[in-house]
Amino acid sequence: MVLPGPCTGCGAPCCKEYLITVTSFDVSRVAAETRKPPCEFASLIPAKILNLDEDTVLECYEGDFRSDFLLALNSHPCIFLGANNLCAIHDFAPYTCRTYPFNGAGRMHKRTLCGSLRLLGFRFSGPSLSAGEFSAQLKEYKELVGKWNRIRGTKQECWEFLFPPCKEE
Repeated sequence: MVLPGPCTGCGAPCCKEYLITVTSFDVSRVAAETRKPPCEFASLIPAKILNLDEDTVLECYEGDFRSDFLLALNSHPCIFLGANNLCAIHDFAPYTCRTYPFNGAGRMHKRTLCGSLRLLGFRFSGPSLSAGEFSAQLKEYKELVGKWNRIRGTKQECWEFLFPPCKEE
């Protein structure tokens, strides 16, 4: 499948360089469409990035020791990026991918990996997903994260809380 608009012909640096954080709803949608269990393409990774959204950080405990995690696609490059630099799941990709290079508010990110001509194309085409739809799902995910963080469970329990039928490796 060919990506529409400004992404067509791109070398996909965003899919190769960025850590792609997602929501449990993104993962469930991709799992349903690909018929792959979440543990085959997503994982809980240590939250060691700057400027992260604290409301998406999953707190996991081993005894009294707390570790912070983010839900992310297995990436570098993205597990769904084909040899042709095209996204195999473009039609149902995570919202963060479908809105890039725009943020959840529909504004262009200040730092992108897109070339200037592609950015110009995005300025004309706009995001492929409404900011309202992305924001609504993100709000719901943050509520789910808050519910989990009140439980104070282990990393494995967190995974099972998010995706009951699949255990993370």
